[in-house]
Amino acid sequence: MTDMHTHILPGIDDGASTEEEAILLTEYLHHQKVTTAVCTPHFYPMEMALEEFIRKRTEAMERVSHSKIRLVPASETYLHRFLFFHNDLSPLCIENTNYLLVEFPDMKVWTDTLMEELDKLIGYYNIIPIIAHIDRYKPLLRNKKLLRKLKNMGCLLQMNTTAVLKADTKRKALKLIEDGYVDVLGSDCHNISYRPPVIAEARRIIVEKSGDAIWDRLMYNADKIINQPVPDTVLEHSE
Repeated sequence: MTDMHTHILPGIDDGASTEEEAILLTEYLHHQKVTTAVCTPHFYPMEMALEEFIRKRTEAMERVSHSKIRLVPASETYLHRFLFFHNDLSPLCIENTNYLLVEFPDMKVWTDTLMEELDKLIGYYNIIPIIAHIDRYKPLLRNKKLLRKLKNMGCLLQMNTTAVLKADTKRKALKLIEDGYVDVLGSDCHNISYRPPVIAEARRIIVEKSGDAIWDRLMYNADKIINQPVPDTVLEHSE
């Protein structure tokens, strides 16, 4: 199994603070039969130089190189106008791919600016955006037409595994997964105490409610992303 969204790397963002905590997170994932974790530390282009971020990420990756699971360097990149000051964003993508996990600003309503910036990532930078934790953005969850528009323009959608565990989001999350809106899952784990990785329980719920084929599709997509070919993201339902 693959976890597409983690904050395992030590001392680089608000995730694991020490090497020991980082390794403990990987052991939690290993215990849940996760074999690969995409390491997606936060990158805020208005706060840190790209070169400094890459240096810190490289150093952090070296500190956890003895992990029991495969760790793939990437980022969770905050969508901000400063991002477009850079000519090359490939170092932020999942290693050896053109897939980029993208975080939106907190929003109450959707704005055309977000769509324009996504379009620039796709058209100018040849990047395939993976929209992080769509379960957090109410304007997206309430608007399937907008979700379809994002997918049709070339974006992929990532949901946090906790969305199928919480009473207030479980039903909606499972429906979006079943209908093909969600391409990949991630634990978005940050630490052991209050944001641990929860993959096994999410798998149990999804398989129980939606079937093995749905889970297998999510894992297949994750595997294909890491190995570069574009996954099948055609919607199964229009409503």
